[in-house]
Amino acid sequence: MLTLVLADTELERVPVEIQRHPSVRASARKRGRSPASILLESSLHHPALRKVPDGERRGRPDIAHIVLVVALDSILNLEGGLRLFVHTRNDEVIQFAPETRIPKNYTRFVGLMEDLFEKGEVPEDSPLIRMDRGVTLKELLAKLGAEAWTFAEGGETVDVRREFSRHTGDLVAVIGGFPHGTFRSPVATITKRTVSIHPKPLKAWTTAAEVLTAYRRSLLPAEVTEAGAVAGGRERPARRASARGTGTRATRRAPQAAARKRRTPRGADRPPGTA
Repeated sequence: MLTLVLADTELERVPVEIQRHPSVRASARKRGRSPASILLESSLHHPALRKVPDGERRGRPDIAHIVLVVALDSILNLEGGLRLFVHTRNDEVIQFAPETRIPKNYTRFVGLMEDLFEKGEVPEDSPLIRMDRGVTLKELLAKLGAEAWTFAEGGETVDVRREFSRHTGDLVAVIGGFPHGTFRSPVATITKRTVSIHPKPLKAWTTAAEVLTAYRRSLLPAEVTEAGAVAGGRERPARRASARGTGTRATRRAPQAAARKRRTPRGADRPPGTA
């Protein structure tokens, strides 16, 4: 079982200190909601974010949205091999049931998260998404109990599929849910390893997709993955021999030409007047 944790995610409601800012009030008024109940979004509240600490990286619920769509629609999740958590910068922990279908439309996703912050679980009749408040990343990992790896730029460069194949037991993959910078949580001391899967920085959703795919493939028998590699184009099956025979066209036609020559009367193929 793989547990994916999107950690220090920039998913939060508008902080109290900027709820009266004109950009916040305008976006709240447009949606018919109070400034205290809406999500902080850098695309809408950029002027206000200049007034809060870490303003250059905050207000990015879109990162969580994309990662959640990728993870919940993954084959690993469909086969029952995934647990999914989002840990926010303010130490809220959100757990998603495997059968959750996150809205593909971003506006609907924002509304869903705002309802979750208000009610603590959604939907009301049969909750699939639940939020616990005041839970640090360290406390979440301790509760999960499995060995945890952080996936981050600057970590130990590894072939992630090979490393997954060598690992026994459940595993927790910790990925950053912020646009740039480093983890706010002390991942170096609370996770077993910090690994990197590519020399260049990757987006959170790209890392999630690579981790999910590699983990699932590491669970398959070797002959299955090798067959998939062949089918994927690394090897091409030998071309079947033609049903008409082998050899060049001239070679195949030679016996037929000889037979026609034997059947042709002497001189029948010569033009009139020739010897």
